[in-house]
Amino acid sequence: MRGIERLTPYITSALSLIPIAAIIALTSLITYHGLGGLSWRFISSSILRGGVYEAVIGTLLLFSGATAIAAPLGVLAAVYLVEYAPRSWLTELVERAVENLAGVPSILYGLFGFTLFSKLLGFGISLLSGWLTLACMMLPIIVRSSQEALRMVPKSIREASLALGASKWTTITRCVLPAAAPGIATGVILGVCRVAGETAAILLTSCFYTMRGLPRSPLDPVLSLTYYLYILIVAKAGDTPLEVIFALSLLLFLLVVALNSTALILRFRYRGVKRW
Repeated sequence: MRGIERLTPYITSALSLIPIAAIIALTSLITYHGLGGLSWRFISSSILRGGVYEAVIGTLLLFSGATAIAAPLGVLAAVYLVEYAPRSWLTELVERAVENLAGVPSILYGLFGFTLFSKLLGFGISLLSGWLTLACMMLPIIVRSSQEALRMVPKSIREASLALGASKWTTITRCVLPAAAPGIATGVILGVCRVAGETAAILLTSCFYTMRGLPRSPLDPVLSLTYYLYILIVAKAGDTPLEVIFALSLLLFLLVVALNSTALILRFRYRGVKRW
C-alpha cells in the first residue's frame, strides 16, 4: 500500500500531461497549417473573393448584441439576488437553476431559440434571434460571476455608506458596483468566451450561408466564423483547400484566446489593486 501511495502523485502527474499534450499538439497543428493562409487580405476580403470579411463582422455583431442584452440583465439579477432577495428556499432554487443553466448543451439553447424567437415571436432566422439566444447562454455565467464579485466587496463599505446617510440604491451604484466592476467585467468576458465557439445555437436561429453582404437590420440573417467553418467542413468538404479551413480555425482560436487573456488580465489586475 505504501508503494502505491508513493506512486500516486507520479501517476496523477503523468495522466494530467495527456490532455496538456493533446492541447499543445492540436494548437501546433492548427498554427502550422493555418499561419500561411492567415493574412490581412484574408480577413478583409469578401467571401466571394476567398476571404472571411462577412463572417468576421457577423461574429462581432453577434457578440456585441448578445453582450448588450445579457450584461445589464445579468448584473441586475445578481444585484437583486445579493443585495435585495431574502434568504429563502425560493432564492436558493433560483440560484441552483442559474448554476444548472450554465451547463446546458448549446443545441438545447438553439432549439429553444428557434422555437421561441424564430417561430413563436416571428423573428425568423435573423440577427435578433441570434442575439437573444446567445444572451440566454451568457446569462448564467454573468449572473454567477457578478454575484461572486459583489459578495467579495466587504460589508464595511456598505455600512459606512449607509451610516453617512446614503440610500441603499445609492450605496450599490456609487460604492458596491464600482468596487466589483473588474470582477463583473471578467464575468462578462467569460460569458462571451462561452458563446465564442458555439455553432449549434446560431445554426438554428441566425445564420444563412447563401446571404450576400452584411445584415442591414436586426431581422436579417448573418454569417459567423463558426458557422462558416461548419459549412466549409461539412457542406463543402473536399471543395475547400485545407489551408483556408486551418486559417479560419486559427483566426477563431486567436479570437477566443484574446478574450480569455483579457479576462485573466482583468482578474490579476483586480487582485493587485484591491485594498481589502
